[in-house]
Amino acid sequence: MSRLRYKLVLVLLTAFISFLNLKVYINISTNQYAVKSVTPALRGSIYDSRGRLLATSEIVYTAYLDLDYLRSFAGNGFKKDPDFVKMLMNFGIAEKISELDSRKILRLGSVQKREEAIKKIPTIYLKFVSIEPEERRNSISDFGLSMIIGKTDQRYGISGVEAYFDKILRPVRNGIVQMNYSGFLGRRINTLSIDPQNGKNVRITIDSGLQRELYKLASDYKEKKQATEVGILIMESKTGKLRVALTTQSWPTYYMGYIEPGSTIKPILFASAIELGLVNSDSHFYCPGYVQPIEGLDLKIKDLEVHKDINLYDGLVHSCNVASVLTVKKIVDTFGTEKLYEVLSSFGFGKETGIELSGEIPGKLNPPDKWYRADWAFIGIGQSIGVTPIQLLAAFNTIVNDGEYVQPTLDDEKVPNKKRLLSKNTTNIVKNMLFDVVEKGTGINARIEGIKILGKTGTAQKNQKKDVTAIFVGQVYLDIPYTVMVWVDSPQSEKLSSIVAAPFFKDVVLKIKEFQDKYEKKNISDFSSLPDMKGWTLKHVNEFLKSSTTTDIAVRIHSRGLYVSNYTLSTTNEATVIDLWLTPTPPID
Repeated sequence: MSRLRYKLVLVLLTAFISFLNLKVYINISTNQYAVKSVTPALRGSIYDSRGRLLATSEIVYTAYLDLDYLRSFAGNGFKKDPDFVKMLMNFGIAEKISELDSRKILRLGSVQKREEAIKKIPTIYLKFVSIEPEERRNSISDFGLSMIIGKTDQRYGISGVEAYFDKILRPVRNGIVQMNYSGFLGRRINTLSIDPQNGKNVRITIDSGLQRELYKLASDYKEKKQATEVGILIMESKTGKLRVALTTQSWPTYYMGYIEPGSTIKPILFASAIELGLVNSDSHFYCPGYVQPIEGLDLKIKDLEVHKDINLYDGLVHSCNVASVLTVKKIVDTFGTEKLYEVLSSFGFGKETGIELSGEIPGKLNPPDKWYRADWAFIGIGQSIGVTPIQLLAAFNTIVNDGEYVQPTLDDEKVPNKKRLLSKNTTNIVKNMLFDVVEKGTGINARIEGIKILGKTGTAQKNQKKDVTAIFVGQVYLDIPYTVMVWVDSPQSEKLSSIVAAPFFKDVVLKIKEFQDKYEKKNISDFSSLPDMKGWTLKHVNEFLKSSTTTDIAVRIHSRGLYVSNYTLSTTNEATVIDLWLTPTPPID
């Protein structure tokens, strides 16, 4: 009998151990007996042309309250608990207590350290709260930069360069620290550690410091002229790199809105007619103050003044509408409207420039079969066509860039994408005209002694001629040639671009020069061996120091925070010293 009992006990014990073996195997294989910690990978950072930080990510700890779990223990009585109300107040969401009945999970808030979140949560509620590490995106939003940087949603870019460069910036994989174990069988503990793989960084062409200065200038000018919008674009003529792109509007009109170019289209039409061999700078026209483009049709296109006998050269200098319409007529009479359409298309009108911003529109350029009978004539004065400011800037740049069209870009690493549209002989003729536009023509209010400027005014009528868009587009020679466009929409105090846009262009050029002189002086005197570190995190500073060929660099930190707000460089007998002042939020400069 005892042997039978012994065998029964042995069978039961064997079955129990087999069951435990199976249970442990199942638990381990399904990670139920695993301690797992996830470190979020971060999105890459965005820097401006001088190395200033525009957008970056950090890990924060977000507390989530499981309301269903809490209700299963306490019903709805917790809402009257002073400790619960205090917890909501600690996270600054006390007003959300009225929304609790309709929620299963309540996001309490994010802090920089897990310990900070725990301190805000009364002990009695800790088991109902999950504290998760998450990525938080920080970016500059002032001075029109938010329209360029764009926004992200759940770690994906949804607008601006965040969207265009999303595949580069997007984090690759999260980091994992995992430990599997078995307490029943005493098997060895297995650990696995995988570092997070962050997204790559992107450097864009914008100079955020210059953009800040010019945004202030544009805002003041908008108020002065009682305008609805003031915009500025600055591009390196040779490379197409945009250094400034801003508007005082609440959305980016420079690539998502279009205007009529007005007389700023004339240099493009004149150059094309010269290239086609139809006119030269001495071609003569007669301007009685108007032109009838189509014989037998009761249609007159007026000019601002009677120029009488005028040649092509002076026709551009003094912005003669008659000379422009008759020049376009030569193209249409000789080659047809299809050729005019081809010319306009070749300069990029009617299609996106390819700038690295999501949502760019193509402007408005109908094909010839949809033109009204006199559309070709109105195109001669910059009407019956809609262009985005970025299109007009690139098209005009072709003239001042010796006939080469350069695609505008925000990618600082991009090789310029160029195509030749005109010969240098043709553009030299038109460039001389544009120089005299500023020296003695409609653009004389943009003239600056000692600085070479080529430019063209344009006053585009809108809203049944009640309002206008005053435009000035030109090239200025500073350290390198820059092509600059300014526009003032619906100014109320004055209307003509010669007295609205041209003086503002001058102010912009002077501000560029002032900024460059100040920046270069600063770099030469204090920071000749350093990039601009403002906006960097300590991680970025450390990465730079590791990659730097300069030795014996010491760092002194004078305040608490995440971002460098200011820094100085000094030299002692022992080392080169970088003093850093930090701030919790990213500075613009």
